[in-house]
Amino acid sequence: MRSLFCKLFMSFLLITLLASFTTVMISYWAQVGPYGELKKRVEHNQIQSLTHSLSVIGLAAVKILEIGDKEALIAYLQEVGKQHHSRIVLLQEDNSTFSDHKLPPNAADLVVSSRKSHDIQYNLSETEIIVAIPLFSKNRQIMTLIGSTARIVRPRVFIDNKQEKVWHRLLFFRQRFGLPVIVIVSVAAAGCYLLARSLTAPIRDLRKATQRMSKGDFSARVDLCNRRRDEIADLSRDFNMMAERTQSLIQSQKRLLRDVSHELRSPLTRQNLAVELARQRFSDAEPYLARIEKESGRLSELIDQLLILTRLEGSVDNTPKELVHLHELLNDIVRDANFEAASRDRRIEIQNLNEITMFGSMEMLGRALENVIRNGLRYTTAGSAVEISTSKGKDSATIIVRDHGPGVPQKYLEHIFKPFFRVAESRGRDSGGTGIGLAIAKQAILMHGGGIVARNAEEGGLIIEIHLPLS
Repeated sequence: MRSLFCKLFMSFLLITLLASFTTVMISYWAQVGPYGELKKRVEHNQIQSLTHSLSVIGLAAVKILEIGDKEALIAYLQEVGKQHHSRIVLLQEDNSTFSDHKLPPNAADLVVSSRKSHDIQYNLSETEIIVAIPLFSKNRQIMTLIGSTARIVRPRVFIDNKQEKVWHRLLFFRQRFGLPVIVIVSVAAAGCYLLARSLTAPIRDLRKATQRMSKGDFSARVDLCNRRRDEIADLSRDFNMMAERTQSLIQSQKRLLRDVSHELRSPLTRQNLAVELARQRFSDAEPYLARIEKESGRLSELIDQLLILTRLEGSVDNTPKELVHLHELLNDIVRDANFEAASRDRRIEIQNLNEITMFGSMEMLGRALENVIRNGLRYTTAGSAVEISTSKGKDSATIIVRDHGPGVPQKYLEHIFKPFFRVAESRGRDSGGTGIGLAIAKQAILMHGGGIVARNAEEGGLIIEIHLPLS
């Protein structure tokens, strides 16, 4: 089958044929086979039981009638009808009844036949078994006792004509359509389940491969081409081509970035050496040499950051894990950063520090926390503090870093974790930094299964929240 249309068409055709064949076989077995014989024996026993019951009831009814108590007769017939789950009517010689109950359908002909033959007569309709018994009073008046009950299944007690019609309709529907409907629904459900399983299984494989790609594993592939020959197989083939092309492009990009970064190190080293030699020979050029040295340092830092970001983006959770004490790691970072902050009239305050331990890469977690804290120091106003607080839950820990700077426009909050993204105004290149620190922090946190978000504080400043799983 080269297309899903053929597969769906053949599946529905097979389900229809199988349901029809199964219905015919079960109907044949029910009418002619062992079940049919069993049904006939049960109905014969029903007729015998109803006939015996009516004979006893008829004798009692004649006795009550001879006494002349018609109300007692009506009450008696209603009571025995409820006990036997049947409808019982006593018909007088003039075809009138002793109560408001009407005759069952097709009972009139049965009454005439019973009176003519002076014998018991019965009739099997689609839904009922009807039995008529002739009765003779002392004055030779001919009466007929009629009883009816449902075939096989006993009905509820008939209370009024409306309930009688509803019961007959339900019983008729069950006998005519119940078995075919059950068979068709069962076969269709089984066929649709198998068809749905056949269609969704490759889609689940595609979804798993897509999830792997979203986590950075561009080696994910779907192996469906050899097992299927339909549109889903074509989709999987296109997906594999896309994944292969994407993997090739990303690897080429990372290789280029890595090679450029490595190639820039050598001229930077030679440039720094030349600056030192020039400083020794030309003392009057010190301001210019200092500026060259500063820019070289920034370029060297940028190269280091690029190499780290490239390594993080290419990692698929294969970094060696170790037990990390986050509270101790934070203390060490804050202690080192406070030396730099003091010279710029800034400080770092730890407001709440819980004891937090987790498995992860101490190097990458340290870089992430240090980049976020130093980012806050870079933009907080002079004389203010960068505030750090932690909280620990059952399954995760939260680290909050807040500065008292100008904040970030709302529309840029989602972009500050992108490499080289800079917000205009105060958070520009003049404030220092390489524009990669927060991108490295995000990749390091994502590598540990966590998350990082930024929002503006109501009183001003930027708040960065880091969430890390403890398990």
